[in-house]
Amino acid sequence: MKKLLKDVLKKVHVLKMIGKNTSQFIEGIAMDSRIVESNMIFVARKGKITDGHQFIIDAIQKGANTIICERSSFPIYKHITYVLVPNSIEALGIVSSNFYDDPTKKIKLIGITGTNGKTSVATILHQLFSKMGEKNILISTIGIKILSKKYSTTHTTPNIIDINKYLNISIQKGCKYAFMEVTSHGIHQKRITGLLFRGGVFTNITHDHLDYHRSFDRYLSIKKLFFENLSEKAFALINSDDENSHKIIKKTLAKTYFYGIKKNANFKIQILKENIDGNLLLIDGHKIFTHLIGRFNIYNLLAGYATAILLGKKKDDILKNIKYVKPIKGRFEQFISNSGIHIIVDYAHNPDGLKSIFNTLKIIKKNDEKLICIIGCGGNRDIKKRSLMGKIVYETCDIPIFTSDNPRNEDMNKIFNDMKNFRSYIKKKSILTFVKRKEAIQAAIRIAKKKDVILIAGKGHETFQEIKGIRYSFNDMKIAQDLLKTYEK
Repeated sequence: MKKLLKDVLKKVHVLKMIGKNTSQFIEGIAMDSRIVESNMIFVARKGKITDGHQFIIDAIQKGANTIICERSSFPIYKHITYVLVPNSIEALGIVSSNFYDDPTKKIKLIGITGTNGKTSVATILHQLFSKMGEKNILISTIGIKILSKKYSTTHTTPNIIDINKYLNISIQKGCKYAFMEVTSHGIHQKRITGLLFRGGVFTNITHDHLDYHRSFDRYLSIKKLFFENLSEKAFALINSDDENSHKIIKKTLAKTYFYGIKKNANFKIQILKENIDGNLLLIDGHKIFTHLIGRFNIYNLLAGYATAILLGKKKDDILKNIKYVKPIKGRFEQFISNSGIHIIVDYAHNPDGLKSIFNTLKIIKKNDEKLICIIGCGGNRDIKKRSLMGKIVYETCDIPIFTSDNPRNEDMNKIFNDMKNFRSYIKKKSILTFVKRKEAIQAAIRIAKKKDVILIAGKGHETFQEIKGIRYSFNDMKIAQDLLKTYEK
């Protein structure tokens, strides 16, 4: 792909230009000097750990012909164009959109945000629209999926260059809809600048990421920002049962709609029957059975249904296809072994996520079935939620097992101490602790008897474990299945 620099810089707030050769061609954009190639723009941004301005000379040596930066305190080369801007990240969003032909003007982009349920709602929409014959792209934690082809990503919200790149590819493949998970980090770090959203979905907001946002109010204000930036032509679809639902939309210009189970809402759903196989539901007077399990998934399914209606799809067509939506990988993913042990793998990694899982298990689990829980907390992340999660697991499960999640660079004993730092009115056997996650899963399988439930929480779909800066291959479901095969021989 090739574009004139002057076209790529349209609408960018430029403070000063040095070199001023805007008639040169641009063949790509990069924020990482290591991936710079000939005739690329290198965008220097100041990060939390490193400052991109330190790598400007590296980028030039690799072939960058244009530098977008916030200051000019470095050697100036005559053959290079320097573009000084007040905010490199904001500029990056605009140049990325310009370079890839403003894809969000040609596709209906829906952003899904909230503490829990983002991936599930985005994936439900991707599946539903695909089943209705509507070509679409999914941008989520699990990766980017255009039609049926998957592309892997390293961040929950991919960088803005990749978002625009893949949106552009999806348009070329005939996609008319895009469903994108929008994280609080992505909003705060301006990783969605330059994108035009036709709609926004709010799932819920609970205790999470307070290591980053410092307080719940700040976390809430970041989520609000997404809806404040929606245009009056967009829609905002809000979970009316969340206690912060009206705060989220205080300053939005978008047309607002509500969905929910308990309170009055534009879109409502009635639960007729819940069990281990799925849910029988009543939507708009129509009965449907879904294999998605748990009340949290009923909310996610309703959000998907409501979004499809707001995008102009016919009710009958939606209801005919929504019942075929499959469970999402790593979200209440189930497996029953030959000996009758029930394994559930779920991404629940915050207090509210755990509560939702346990509420579901209360409904579908029989009293004579023991609940064995394996849980860890991520290192170098929100410390406040550790004791809350530890207490929930301790008080709810028959056998609580604490282990590693992604310890990163933190000492596991410190994480264990934080998780156990709670007071409880319940007195039971001591908590089992295993530094190695595989050993924790192995112990649970040894303890479990026929019909017992083992919940492995926290990592869900993840296929790695991050320890001391290295990502080791690790898949909860695969490891549990492999151990069970060995154990049941």
